[in-house]
Amino acid sequence: MSLSRRALLSAAALALPAPAFAAWPFGFGRRATPAPTDGRANYAGPPLRQQFGGWQFDQIRTAVSTRLQPVIRDGLEDRFFKDLAAATGIETATAALAESGGAVWTQTWTRTPGAPPPARFAWGGLVQSYTATAILQMVEAGDLALDATIDRWAPDLPNARWITVEDLLAETSGLPDADLVAAAALPPAFAPGAAWGASSANHALLLQIIATTDQTTWAESLARRIAMRRELGETDFVGAGPGGVSASALDVVRFWRDLLGDRLHGAETTQRRFYRLYPMGPGGEHHGLGVMASDLAAGPSASADTWLGYVSRSPGAPAMAAYSLATRATVAVALTGEGSPETLAQGLLGLLRPA
Repeated sequence: MSLSRRALLSAAALALPAPAFAAWPFGFGRRATPAPTDGRANYAGPPLRQQFGGWQFDQIRTAVSTRLQPVIRDGLEDRFFKDLAAATGIETATAALAESGGAVWTQTWTRTPGAPPPARFAWGGLVQSYTATAILQMVEAGDLALDATIDRWAPDLPNARWITVEDLLAETSGLPDADLVAAAALPPAFAPGAAWGASSANHALLLQIIATTDQTTWAESLARRIAMRRELGETDFVGAGPGGVSASALDVVRFWRDLLGDRLHGAETTQRRFYRLYPMGPGGEHHGLGVMASDLAAGPSASADTWLGYVSRSPGAPAMAAYSLATRATVAVALTGEGSPETLAQGLLGLLRPA
């Protein structure tokens, strides 16, 4: 007796291995693919942030492409000093703000009377933005691929043959939050790609990849690829291990304008950094490829603004840099002691008219 077409398809589907059956295109009898216990997994965390539109990047590119001209802004200075005086835990601070028209203001402050403030400040976790920029330059040049797996550089790390360079940049590797030696002996926090979770091992390995690819130290590579390329004379890359960036606030603003203005990599790469934005918690912060998007309306300030930048909450030396979508200005704030650079930045941006 001849079988019907449906019976033939059913028999063929049942004869296939489980992975192929799960992907069978006709829909009948489909069963869910079990979550992998090894290898990669589909993202299963909170919903990703909606991506930004191309027209927004066009506006950003225009706003950050004006020539910078130093100006005196008494209103910004008064607000900066007033907010610092009220924040009793801050010892020293620096800030710079560049408006869309090119006017740029900068100031430093110290609580100790008569003591000169430092010329450069530590910008903590912001070095991840510089690191990601160098990695993406290598990708554009064809020296590296975002989907390359890390077993080439660190085969002893858990899930090394499944974790990609893009996972390191996006903080979706699942590597435990430890140095590379300790991480190799610890179980993964989650399967690669299944969730978001910051890990110092991600950044340490990216620095190792930069040094190996450029056959120099990571600090020399970042200096050549970023500081020397854009004439950031007040920027140094310092420290062993995780490393960091020491710079003036003005240089950090210039770096962030260069990044968003496609002067450090192409426009397609700039937008890709903000394409998949993973929730970092309930405060409206989302993480991309070495960048963050902060929806201030979801945070404690309830401001109708969104920042594209990076925030570092290193103990004793917090810092931030961001482009404000509401005002189209770029701001950078760093301090020593205990305080909120975001609050100081909001005070400065609050004096500008919305664009």
